[in-house]
Amino acid sequence: MTTDADAIFILGNRDPDAPPSCLISWCGQDWVADVKHVRSTALDLMTCAAYADMLLHLTLQLGIDPSTAGGFAGSLIYTQTGRQSFGSAHTISLLPVGSTRQRMSAVRITRGRLSGLVTAAEAREMSLVWLSAAEAAESDQVVAEALRAVGRLDEDRVEQVFTYMRELRSSGEADHD
Repeated sequence: MTTDADAIFILGNRDPDAPPSCLISWCGQDWVADVKHVRSTALDLMTCAAYADMLLHLTLQLGIDPSTAGGFAGSLIYTQTGRQSFGSAHTISLLPVGSTRQRMSAVRITRGRLSGLVTAAEAREMSLVWLSAAEAAESDQVVAEALRAVGRLDEDRVEQVFTYMRELRSSGEADHD
């Protein structure tokens, strides 16, 4: 459902002097979130996808009225989390939704005035990307600190090392598809 123009991009920070964080970019807006919030949002993406699938099942398979199913899911979410939605003010807000007309489970994503919709499957894929970015931010900081401690590499060589690591990660992700 997303296009490259409205896709959300995330990249881990490798500065060993800063707390582990990720740069998030969406529709020309950039912000930084610490890896704790990135990981939490990644888990919330999975959870929202499951809730969205549940909403669709309740309405299409069990024939429950969509507003009743939505109310049930909303109260269940609030009971389980104490919140009306998922995500974080540091990252993005998430809400499971479903469309009986399109027979689709989805997750609504918002941040300020930005709003988008991804399918439940896309939300699950996005979750894995966010978990990977958080892990990369932490591991890259350790590598950056080690390279700095060794002190034998200039900035161009350090950049080559991280470019190569990104390529290795990308090829590893492709192997998992």
